[in-house]
Amino acid sequence: MEAISPPTFAKTEPIPAQAQVRHRALALQALLAGLITLAGFAWRLYRLTYQSPWRDEVDAIFMAVRPLGETLSMFVSPAQNGPLYFLLLRLWLRLTGTHYFALRYLSVLAGAVSILLLWQVARRLLPGDGRLDLRNAPLLAALFLALNPYQVWYGQEGKMYALVMVLTLLAAWSWLEAMRLGGGGRWFRYFALTSISIYTHLMTALMIPLHLTWFLLAWPQSKRRWRGYLAALAGLTLPYLPLVWWQWSYLTSPSYNSGFRFVPWDEMVRSLLLSHSRGLLPTLNLYWVAPIFFLLLAGGLMGMFHLAESGASRPAQERSGKETPPGDPALPRLFLAPWQRWGILVSWLVLPVALIHGVSLLKPVYVDRYVIWIAPAFLMLLALGVRVVWQNTGKLAPWISALLVGYVAVFWLVNGWQQVHRPLKTQLREAVTYVAQRREPQQLLIMQIPHNHYAYRYFTSDFGPQPFQDSEVRLQPFAEGIWTQNGLPDDQAMQEVDEAMRQRTAGFQDVWVILSEAEMWDGRRLMDRWLDSHGELLDRQIFYGVEVRHYVLR
Repeated sequence: MEAISPPTFAKTEPIPAQAQVRHRALALQALLAGLITLAGFAWRLYRLTYQSPWRDEVDAIFMAVRPLGETLSMFVSPAQNGPLYFLLLRLWLRLTGTHYFALRYLSVLAGAVSILLLWQVARRLLPGDGRLDLRNAPLLAALFLALNPYQVWYGQEGKMYALVMVLTLLAAWSWLEAMRLGGGGRWFRYFALTSISIYTHLMTALMIPLHLTWFLLAWPQSKRRWRGYLAALAGLTLPYLPLVWWQWSYLTSPSYNSGFRFVPWDEMVRSLLLSHSRGLLPTLNLYWVAPIFFLLLAGGLMGMFHLAESGASRPAQERSGKETPPGDPALPRLFLAPWQRWGILVSWLVLPVALIHGVSLLKPVYVDRYVIWIAPAFLMLLALGVRVVWQNTGKLAPWISALLVGYVAVFWLVNGWQQVHRPLKTQLREAVTYVAQRREPQQLLIMQIPHNHYAYRYFTSDFGPQPFQDSEVRLQPFAEGIWTQNGLPDDQAMQEVDEAMRQRTAGFQDVWVILSEAEMWDGRRLMDRWLDSHGELLDRQIFYGVEVRHYVLR
C-alpha cells in the first residue's frame, strides 16, 4: 500500500522589520485621518439649520420633487446644470423627507468624505515621511480641509458643491492610480467618475483640459499609459461634441443673457483668494490672512524643492525614479518627480480659473463656487508651505511651524464660528413666516423678485413628501413684481408700472410685499415708488437680505 505523504504548505516569508514599521505608521496615520474626518463632520453638522435656506436651496428641493420627466429633460435642455445631482437628491429626499435639514445633511456627509479623499490624493502627491508631526503634508492638508470656513460653508449648503469636491477628488485619485498602475478598469473608473462630475456640475468639464495638462507634465512616465488615457479622453469628449455644437449659439448669441456679470481677471483672482482664505465673512482686513498667503507663496514658489521624502523613509527603488511596487500599501506612492507633482498642484490651482475666465470672455459664467474644486490644490500648497518653513528655519522649525498652523486653525475656527452665529444668507424663512402669520386670506401678496414665490410655497408647507403640492391655496392671491429693466426713460417706465400695478391691485385694499434681490428685477425701485404714492405703509420689517412691507391702498 502506497504511503500517503503529508500535505505541504507554501513557506511564507516573514515581513521585514522596516516594512512592519511602515505598516504600523500607515495604520496610525489612517487613524488620525479618520479622526480628522469625524471632527470635520461634527463641525459641519454644528448649527446646520441656523442660516435660512436661500433661493437656490429651495430651488434644489423643487427640482428634486417635481415630476421625474421634467428633471430628466435637463439632460438634453440647453443652459441646464446639475441634472444628476437633482436625481440623487430626489432619492435622498424620498428617504429622509424634504426638510432643509435633510437637504443640507447630504452636503455634510459629502464634505466629510472629501476630507478622507484629500488625504488619499495628497499621499500620492505630497511627502509624509512617515512622521506624525507637521512635516506630514497629507495629514496637514486633510486638517486644513476639515477646518476651512469656505469648505464648511458649502458643506452646510443644500446644493451640489460639496458633492463636486468628492467627485473631483475621486477623479483625481483615479487619474493618478491609472497613470501609476495602468489597466483598463482603472481608466474606465476615471472615465465614469469624470462623466458623473460633469453631469453633477457643468463647470467640472474643465477637469478635462486640466488632466490633459497633467498627462503632459507626467511625461515620460505617462508615455506608457497613453492608450488608456486616450481612450478615456475620447470617451469624455467625443459624445459631447454634438451637444457643444448644439449649445454654441447660446454661448455666442448677443441676445442670450447668462444672468451673470463679467468679472475681470484681477477681481476674479482676488475673490477666490479671499474666499478660500477667510470664508464667507463679508468684510475682513487683509492683514488677518497674511500668514495664509505667506504659506501659499512658500508652497507655490519653493515647494518644488521640498517635495521629496527624506531618504530614510523612501525605498531605493522610489528614489531612483522607478515605479513604486503596488504590493506594499504602506510605501509612499510618489511615482512622479518632485517638479512634476509641483506642476500638478500649481496647474490644479491656476488652470481652472484661467479657463473659466476664458469662457467668460464669450459669455459671463463666473461664480467663485463654480471652481470650488481648486480647493484641494490650495490646501495642499498650504501644507507644503508649512514643510518649506520647517526645513528652512533650523532649530526653531517646530515652533515656527506650529505657530503658523495654530494661527490658521484658530483663524478658520473663529470665522467658521461666526458663519453659523450671524445671518449671512437671505432670511426668506423668517420673512415668509412673518407674513404668513399675519396675512389674511383676502390680502394680496406681491413677491419681488417673483421667483421667490417658491420660497413662500415651501416655507408655508409641512415639509412633507410633496411640499409644493396644493401650495396655490397658501400663496393666492398673488401677483408678480414689476420688471423695469427695459431701458425705458423713467417717466415712460413709470407709466407702464402705473398701468401694471393698477391691474394687479384691482379689488384689493391690503397688499403685502416681500422684497429680496429686488434690484435684479426693478433696479430703479419704481414699483416701490408707486406703492409709496398710492398706499399707506402700515408695517415694515427688515430681515437679512429681505424686506417685508404691508400697505393699505388709498
